[in-house]
Amino acid sequence: MAKMSASGLAKRMANLEPHRFQPGENFHIRKSAERARLESEIIAELGADLTASDRLELRHAIELLTRRPRDHVDAVRCSNAGSRIIAKVRARIKQREANKPPPGDAVETARAMLDRLERGDP
Repeated sequence: MAKMSASGLAKRMANLEPHRFQPGENFHIRKSAERARLESEIIAELGADLTASDRLELRHAIELLTRRPRDHVDAVRCSNAGSRIIAKVRARIKQREANKPPPGDAVETARAMLDRLERGDP
C-alpha cells in the first residue's frame, strides 16, 4: 500500500512539473515575457515604421491574444478581436505605403513647374 501512495505522489508531482516556476520567476514575469516576444514577432512581421497609435493598438491586440479567457466563447471573441486589430494596422500601413509620394525627381517643385510652364514646355 505504501508503494502505491509513493507512486501516486510521484505521478502527481510529475503532473505539476511543467507548470512549476523557476526560482525568481512567477506568473507575471512569464506573462510579460510572452507578451514582449509576441509583440516583437508581430512588429517584425509587419516590417514597417509604426506610428504611436499603431503600437498602442498592437499592444491592445496582444493583451487580447494573451489573456486567459473564462470560457471558449470568450476565447473566440478575444482571438477574433485581436486578429481584427492586427488586420486594421496592416491595412493602415499598406495605405500609407500606397499614398507615399514617389522618391526623388518624380516630384516637381512648384517653382520648377512654374518655370517650365512660362517657357512653354509641356
